[in-house]
Amino acid sequence: MRYLVLGAILLFSTAGVTRADGGLTDAVAAAFLVRTVDAGLHEIAHARVAEIAAAGRLDHGGMRPGTAEVLAWNKGVANPISKAVGQWIGSDVHRGILSDGSYGRIGCAETVADGVHWFACVLAAGPLPAQGAGTLPAQDASTTVALPDTATAVRHPATVWGLRFMPD
Repeated sequence: MRYLVLGAILLFSTAGVTRADGGLTDAVAAAFLVRTVDAGLHEIAHARVAEIAAAGRLDHGGMRPGTAEVLAWNKGVANPISKAVGQWIGSDVHRGILSDGSYGRIGCAETVADGVHWFACVLAAGPLPAQGAGTLPAQDASTTVALPDTATAVRHPATVWGLRFMPD
């Protein structure tokens, strides 16, 4: 009985205000790919936001085996969900994970603790559902067009003590 009471105290002391997750999942789908919402991944995402909020920092050390995850936090912004998705779009690693079509299942969660919004989306392998009217139809090899690789780093000159350097 004592452990039950201690567990309840721990749960309520670390819990923040939990928001409906549809807004985050919908925003990720709108920015990246539509995925199948998975109840198990949804539960993991809720556990992950509780863990990172309790720790007060982002840490991928708690990522569950067989999953990928994207984490974010923000505070004092008008639209915290849009800000989190924008952070993921701006990060090569996170954008790569969320753009990877091999992750067909997703679960997302948000919690608020002390005015800080914590976000987690947990992804796992699976087929993608139909992507809707905006999706291009499948094409055979005779109509396939090769596009240039735009994922390479852009070379920007650096200025140090008035001298311009071009990175290798």
